[in-house]
Amino acid sequence: MATRRERLREQTSAEIKAAALAHLRERGGAALSLRAVAVSIEMSPAGLYRYYPNRDALLTDLITDGFAALADEVARARDAAGGDAFVAAALAYREWALAHPHEFALLYGTPIPDYQAPEAGPTSHASRTVGAAFVPPIIQAHRRGTLKRREVAPTLAALNTFAAAVDLPPDAAAVAFAAWTAIHGLVVLETFGHLAWLGEDPAPLAEARFRALSEDLGIAP
Repeated sequence: MATRRERLREQTSAEIKAAALAHLRERGGAALSLRAVAVSIEMSPAGLYRYYPNRDALLTDLITDGFAALADEVARARDAAGGDAFVAAALAYREWALAHPHEFALLYGTPIPDYQAPEAGPTSHASRTVGAAFVPPIIQAHRRGTLKRREVAPTLAALNTFAAAVDLPPDAAAVAFAAWTAIHGLVVLETFGHLAWLGEDPAPLAEARFRALSEDLGIAP
């Protein structure tokens, strides 16, 4: 059980991150200031520095939390699906992005000037959990023999590493990669306002595209 000191530290850290997200929504990640965050929660800058020594440490926590929240939402929808779990996961990905556009921009938008995520750090691990949340329906399709595999260039060592991590052959892992990038591309276009020219609700279009993708790749049950 956490001690009182640990609980208070966790609560204060959560308050700092909530305030930082509010600043991010108003001004963007590039303008995030530890001093401004401290003032907004009536905390001295020196006190805040005991939690986050610099802006990058706070951004790293926010990005890590964002990826974790997105991955959890995708996995929850996937596991609760009564039909095509892959489509349910894709819809959850879209819905989270639209409900949290500033957080989504922090994860996948324009890089924040002068921010460098720790190499092989928490943001790298957390980002991989998002892609991994789409994998179980693909594994099931692979085991059923319905998955339409893709050729893999021998130079794509990273894809081979991913394949080993999710227990799929490389040509099946290539399908997972293709599926996620197709979903992500459509969601990015909509979230960042590039589908406004449609002049109508993009939701039916998105769902139809996700269902067609699932069927075309042999993922649909």
